[in-house]
Parts: sequence; structure tokens; C-alpha cells
Amino acid sequence: MTALASRRRRRTVAAGLAGVLVLGAAPVVGYFGWDVLRNSRAGTEAVTLPEVGFPSTPTAMLAVVDSQQVVTALAVLVLAPGTGKGGTLVSIPTNTTSAQAFGDANIPVSESMIYGGADGLLSDVESISSITLSMNAIADEAQIAKLLAPAGSLSTTLPNPVLAATPSGASTTLFPAGAATLGPEQAATVLAANDPAQTSTTRLSNVRAVWNGVAAAIGAGLNGGAEPTGPPTTFDEFLAHFLAGPVQVYNDFTTRPITGSSNPGKVDVGALDRSSVVLVMAGIAPGAMIAPYPNLSYRIENGLSDSDIQQAGINGMTSGDLTRDALGLLLFVQSNVVSVSSQVFTLETHKVPDKTIVYSSSDLPEPEVKGLEALFGDIEYRRPAFTFPLVDVVIVIGRSYLDVVKRNQTGGSSAPTTSLGAVVGTTGATVSP
Repeated sequence: MTALASRRRRRTVAAGLAGVLVLGAAPVVGYFGWDVLRNSRAGTEAVTLPEVGFPSTPTAMLAVVDSQQVVTALAVLVLAPGTGKGGTLVSIPTNTTSAQAFGDANIPVSESMIYGGADGLLSDVESISSITLSMNAIADEAQIAKLLAPAGSLSTTLPNPVLAATPSGASTTLFPAGAATLGPEQAATVLAANDPAQTSTTRLSNVRAVWNGVAAAIGAGLNGGAEPTGPPTTFDEFLAHFLAGPVQVYNDFTTRPITGSSNPGKVDVGALDRSSVVLVMAGIAPGAMIAPYPNLSYRIENGLSDSDIQQAGINGMTSGDLTRDALGLLLFVQSNVVSVSSQVFTLETHKVPDKTIVYSSSDLPEPEVKGLEALFGDIEYRRPAFTFPLVDVVIVIGRSYLDVVKRNQTGGSSAPTTSLGAVVGTTGATVSP
């Protein structure tokens, strides 16, 4: 098992990596906003405001590899805010492309260890997940069994047979599909099993069944009476914190198959939806978010309920969908989104406003203002009473945005063509306070 201290850094993460295509030749208004906010002397003088920090949520990567160093199971772990006990396990499909720029070869992250070693895998997972990872562990079957030992036996249901390839290349069944009680060694076998004849999506369903079983076995916590103290500095300490409280599992990421000229070898590789990834990660680990673009960084607060959306006559959309779509508009023009919240925090009333409110401690340039209004409709601009780390602009979604969404849903306008970039002439469990 390898445990490496993460190198704090901000690297470029291509929007194309997760299925959001951005025109490379398009100028991005966010750049001008970034420049003006820092260099303009016009308007109100900038003042130093108190900063409201995000809760501490240490992060880690857990990767399982087979004897050929192929990654067979992959997860990002985030400790719970406040107590630092328990947290969230986010399952990452191992066929996710590791491409970090448009035009890069689409190689699945399952092969990152083969091509780049431990550092290469860590780099690829940070790019895929959009967060900096505090520490990580890369474990083979025997090592992952030891890590799972505190959970004891797992009760789960395997959706598909667990297959492995024999030396001759034939398939052998290790476990049949169906209900199963797995000891730590058996659970490790499921996580490390790899048969090239079985698609990664089929394998992933069994991996996720194990993760669910682990969370159920942890229950309210497996600390054995020992309370973890202080922030973790090693993966072993991180795991002790993680096992000491309830764990929720996020198993909903799926890849969109990459085909055609982007995948000439027709390998099993796909792209994650970047908006969905950022929605999840900016909600559970805002303090670890990577801001890949040299542009403005946003926080979105959306307190609208599913009922509010339905009453507005918008069909087939949840509150999480609404946040993801708003977030996607900002990502489309290469703005950064580093925090999302399902609660209204910045507005004093903590209630959903009638009109969307944009908070910025400095004057926004005219192109940015026009772009935001094109995306979000009627907007009120205010000075904040406080700031958040890494955040330049806070958007508090108001009920007026429902009119924009409804109009777009009925074909009244096309949001992507009236995005921030177009204005200047270009051709988704929160821990936030």
C-alpha cells in the first residue's frame, strides 16, 4: 500500500474531460472579470471583509489494483465536517478518461498506474474529481482486506457474477450474482477481481455493492471506543477517522461512452459529466476544490425546494438539477465553481429571495454583468458583509430564475448561446456554512 502526501496545487482541468465541451477559441468573460476585480481603481474602494471559512473536510483517494497494476476499484473519501468522524465515499468509475486536455488520448484511469505510477494516478484522480487530495492509499487485494478488516462481514447483493481471467484467458466465476455475506478477504477479492471480458460498468455495480456493504457495516461508527483526535496526517489516521462515524456512499457517477475518432482503439473508456462532479464535490469538500481556470470563482446558493420548482410549472427537475444546470452554465464559459449550498447563507434573512442576488466585494465589469443577466435573468447586485475562501462572487438563486428555466424548458431561448462568452462576441449533502 502506498500513502503519499498530496502536493497542493492547481492544475488545468479540461472541460472536455467530463463531457462539457467549450470552444477553445472563445474568449471568456471571466478572464476580464478576474483582471478588473484585481486591478481596477474605479467604483467603490475595496475593503477587507471578514472571511467565513469552510468546515474542515480532509480528503483522500483509495485505489485497489490487481497484480498487473490495473486499477479495479476507485473511490474519493471525504471526512464529515465538524466531528471529523465518518464522511462520504464517492465511487469513481474506473473507465473514466484520464485525458486532461482536449486532444489528449482517452486512456481510462484504470491504466493510470501503468502509465504514470502512483503520482500519475493521483494527478488523474484529482483532475477527474476537481479536488485536491490530502492523502491516498493504493492497495492490492491483501492490503485492501486489511483495511476492510475492522468492518467485519458485509451483507450485500452482487448484481452480477464476479469474474476473473485465468492464465489461459478464460473466465472463471469467483462469486455468483445475488445476496452474499462477504468477509474482508472475500470483499477484497470482489474489489480486485478483473476479467477483461467483463465491461467496467458491469464490474462497477459489484464494486458499488461492496462499498454499500462497508457503509452498512460501519453503521454509527467502528471506533472501538477510541476517539480520533486532531486532523489526520497519514492515511491510517484518516481511515481511523473515517471508520469512527457513519458513512454515506455516493454511487451515482456514470460515464458517457467515448466513441468515433476520439477512441480509435474502441477501448472501454468514457467521460463523466463535469457539472455533476463539481456539484457533488463543491458541496461536500469546498475547501479542497481546484479552480482550474484563471477566471472568477463562484459560489452558488440555491434554497429553492422541489415543491417550489413544481409550483412554477417546471417539470422533471429537482432542486439539485436546478443547481447543476446553473453551475453548468458557469462551467461552460470556463468560470470556476468552488462551492454550492442547498441553503441560503449569505443573505441575512436566509430565505430564498424573489430576485436572484449576486454578491461581489468589487465592481463587476460590464461584460460580466451582461453575461450573468443573460444566464440568470433579473439580478440584484449587492456588496457582501463577509467573504468565503477562494470565492470571488456569490450567486443566491432567486425565484426569478424559475422564469428563466421555464422559458428555456419550453424553447423560449437557448441558454448556451446567450452565455457569458456570447455577450462579448464569441462564435446536484452540503457542508458549506
